[in-house]
Amino acid sequence: MSFRDAQQYIGLNCEVAWRDRHGEVQTKNLFVLDVNFVPLYGICLITDFGEIRLDRVVSIASLEQSVASEAA
Repeated sequence: MSFRDAQQYIGLNCEVAWRDRHGEVQTKNLFVLDVNFVPLYGICLITDFGEIRLDRVVSIASLEQSVASEAA
């Protein structure tokens, strides 16, 4: 995932899947606060859970778009 792609999720609740240090895929519903450079880690998603390196992200899906479409 690129920096520009990740920026569209700032301020949204998202389902984020990423690979942990053991290579296993973790999935969690998170609030994305920012996308920024973190020294020693590189570009990261800054979330309410913590920092997730962008090169480890497998997928991101916004939860707020699906809620809005269900209400319509």
